[in-house]
Amino acid sequence: MSNMIDITNDNLNKLIVLGDTYFDILLFNCYNKLSKQIDKDKLDKALDDFINVYKDLFDLGLSISGYQFVGIILESNLSLTKELDIRIAYFFLSVGFLFSMFQVFICYVIMEYLRYIREESIEFLIIGINRYKFMFKSVDFLFYLNCILFIIPINILIYDSLDEYFGIIFNCLSTIIYSVGVYIHYKVMMRKQKYNLNQKHIKTAKKNHNMVKCVDECFNNKEYSICRKIYK
Repeated sequence: MSNMIDITNDNLNKLIVLGDTYFDILLFNCYNKLSKQIDKDKLDKALDDFINVYKDLFDLGLSISGYQFVGIILESNLSLTKELDIRIAYFFLSVGFLFSMFQVFICYVIMEYLRYIREESIEFLIIGINRYKFMFKSVDFLFYLNCILFIIPINILIYDSLDEYFGIIFNCLSTIIYSVGVYIHYKVMMRKQKYNLNQKHIKTAKKNHNMVKCVDECFNNKEYSICRKIYK
């Protein structure tokens, strides 16, 4: 039997149906808009999901900072290096180490916050999550920034190991792969997922064993029959 809790505050009811972040979606999926109730059991599971996500980002930031730290300390004779590009590369590597540790710290704060807030009232929890959404969302941007600050030094230092044209090819591949990764994250996690489904899409799915074409075509339509709950 679900543990349903009434939301009597009209402002809270309005707050729950607003927003488009990962937190907003999971919080809304625990909410019954007609009865104005929140399923406490589903909410506890959603908080566990939040904690697991930030635990993964915590581990990832810690791993990147480890690689950056090793790269910094291995270059013991950097003070004797006259090339400006080498100094710039290690500067980016050092700055990246700081931001990686900052990502780890923010993830730790978020995990601790989510662990203790679950024992508070539903009203306090809803307002708290909405109040600190900027902090939760900042971890995504910190991860992008850390990747950039990790890729840039490698793209500079690669010219010491490879010929110039190989270095240029590596630079181009790095830019393309990183851009594709950011786009995939945006399209799958951040963009509004809205679809229309008809017999043509079913035939396409049977033929290709996936729904890729269906999804791509659906984004070009103005009216959608299937979408995330929070966007209905």
